[in-house]
Amino acid sequence: MGPDSSAGRNLLSVSERLGEKTNESHLRETLEEQNREINQLVASLLERQQLLERLSKIQSSISHRKPLQEVLDAITLGARELLGDEVVGLRLQDPKDPSWALVVSSQGLSPELADAIRRAPMEEGAGGKAMLEDRLVVIDDYATNTGGIAALRERSLQAAMAAPVHENGRAIGSLVVATYNEGRTYTESEKEALLALAEHCSLAITDAKTVEAMRDAERAKDMFLAMVSHELKTPLTVVMGTLKTLERHHDSLSSEARAEMLTAAIDRCGELHRLIDRLLQGASAELADAESDTFLPQLVEDALRGFEHASRLNIGEIPELSLSAYAASVHRILGILVENALAHSTTASPICVGADLEERDVILWVENDGEIPFEDPDELFQPFQRGPDATSSGVGLGLYIARRIAVGMSGHLTAHMEEDKVRFCLRFPLRKRGLPAMRPDPSLI
Repeated sequence: MGPDSSAGRNLLSVSERLGEKTNESHLRETLEEQNREINQLVASLLERQQLLERLSKIQSSISHRKPLQEVLDAITLGARELLGDEVVGLRLQDPKDPSWALVVSSQGLSPELADAIRRAPMEEGAGGKAMLEDRLVVIDDYATNTGGIAALRERSLQAAMAAPVHENGRAIGSLVVATYNEGRTYTESEKEALLALAEHCSLAITDAKTVEAMRDAERAKDMFLAMVSHELKTPLTVVMGTLKTLERHHDSLSSEARAEMLTAAIDRCGELHRLIDRLLQGASAELADAESDTFLPQLVEDALRGFEHASRLNIGEIPELSLSAYAASVHRILGILVENALAHSTTASPICVGADLEERDVILWVENDGEIPFEDPDELFQPFQRGPDATSSGVGLGLYIARRIAVGMSGHLTAHMEEDKVRFCLRFPLRKRGLPAMRPDPSLI
């Protein structure tokens, strides 16, 4: 074999060895790439497992009706642990001013910074943009971005990501994660995780508000039933008082007095009948009646008919004035005030009723001996308030109902002390009408 063939074999051998090395290198690179992909897949699966575990716990908290703040705090803590950013905040639209947003839960904020950004204009920051545009928002140049919240930019926040939070399909807030680390980028899986956490914020808020609405409805039903019982009780009290007076003093009363008392009882029964009709018609929420022309002394007299059995009731001077007024509403308010005075004063003390004119208002007042058991007289008008000296069997709704009726007739009901007396004042606008300024002839009524 000659020299040329030997050289050829050597060259072939070198080529084969080079090829083998190339194949080995390629195989190594392939294996390394596959290892990287496997590691990424494992990491992704671990992230998803952690996310699912976190979401499962949050869902369980929502299902078990845990307090809303507790659920929201768990979500912001979960966002910090899953995504690894130093700062997490949940912003919700300010119910008092929708152009502002409030931070209702946060992680990683110093007390000073939390206070500085607690309330900010809606449009500021990644969270504001996520709310307004109803989409996931990423700001990777936060420190220099003019749209960022000033207090965070001043502290060199580098990047932020925000996902919208919804209530019944409407964006009302945002879940935000942020970092001070330069070069931070958010992966697709991190974006998906934040969107999932924000969705659970939406579920928690919607569910909590649904539950609260149900509780409000239950409270409203209880309040309505209590108000109905009170409204039915007031005219019944007057009717029963009148009938008891007739029963005990029938023989000593003149025929005219008996007839007058029976008429008053019948009138109150008619009021009771009309009230029941209104309740059955679903009109109980409309507390004010229609305006009509009336004569002020006659209005007061009619309102107090049926309380004649209360011998300590004194009616003072009533300005002789024709006006337009919600007569039925005035009757109901004065009836409640007199009944309240009877229940909260001694049997020997007088109950005075009067009226004054002040600028363009009429003021009807009821006064009795006693004192207001609260520092703030307005507490008297809260539902279910009963003073310690009450002698009636009511549930403490009379004054609350009376004030609601007063508001319905564009008036206002207040209470204050005058020396050792409690005075309730019903103030309503004076609207004069074309009635003669004289007492109507009783035969024409």
